[in-house]
Amino acid sequence: MREQTPPKLQYLIKDLFEDITLFSNRTLSATASKRADGQYNVSIEVEARKFKADGNGNETEVPVDDWIDIGAFTKPESGRKYGDTLCRQRMHITQRHSTFTFTVAGMPATAGIDPFALLIDRIPDDNLKDVTLDSGPVSASRGR
Repeated sequence: MREQTPPKLQYLIKDLFEDITLFSNRTLSATASKRADGQYNVSIEVEARKFKADGNGNETEVPVDDWIDIGAFTKPESGRKYGDTLCRQRMHITQRHSTFTFTVAGMPATAGIDPFALLIDRIPDDNLKDVTLDSGPVSASRGR
């Protein structure tokens, strides 16, 4: 597996198979502004923290240097967890606090970091946040 893995992703083998790796990712804010062309500029502020644990459960924080998804979604239909994906990008995150800005074609209801909870996260429910439109909230409920 190591031979087939690109150099920039070698860390994943250690994180997924050799170490006990935990994340504490969360979205601090998610805002959007409507553009003249009908699209939306979305800005999210996120916090990404990474920990390694030993066999006794002792955790040590380590620097984040990971490729982590960020995304934005429309309001979900009744009974669904997610709306349609407006944006999903894998970003190289190397700092605890980061801000990402991107443009989407439709009105976003939620946005955040690791939106599909692919990483082992202490509190995955804080990864997404309701998007606040310049004039107020776009969505009062995530349908989660």
